[in-house]
Amino acid sequence: MTPCSREFSVRQARLSDLPSLMEIEAQCFPEETAFPQGMFVFLIRNARTLVAFKHTGEVAGFIIGYPSGRTGIIYTLDVAPIFRRRGLATLLLSSLEVELGRCGARRFRLEAARDDPVARHLYRQAGYVEKEALRDYYGPGRWAVRMWKEALP
Repeated sequence: MTPCSREFSVRQARLSDLPSLMEIEAQCFPEETAFPQGMFVFLIRNARTLVAFKHTGEVAGFIIGYPSGRTGIIYTLDVAPIFRRRGLATLLLSSLEVELGRCGARRFRLEAARDDPVARHLYRQAGYVEKEALRDYYGPGRWAVRMWKEALP
């Protein structure tokens, strides 16, 4: 058991988590790119949304993804700033990969901001490979990189 997995647990998100998810999203993304409340409600109901929480019950981060055939799409990964640098993003990412693998995913895809070296490093460390640059993905002049990972057999 890793120190992170002793400090945090992961479970499926519930609608009662919505205020915490909205707060963390606002801490991680500017208003123009943050998900609105209605999008979170839709994703909690229709996608694989996992939350990590401390054993006190406090939500520390979340990840959202969904299966698309044999591909698992990682939609977003947010960790509250006060909980960063503890392995929580890695725990969430690996937990979602397992969940999507149970749904038949054999490879995983995500996009990361080209100007976010921390996120790109995290994903490379997790086995993702940058395959494509996406112009204006996050708005005019905001590039992304599309990254892929093949699941282990």
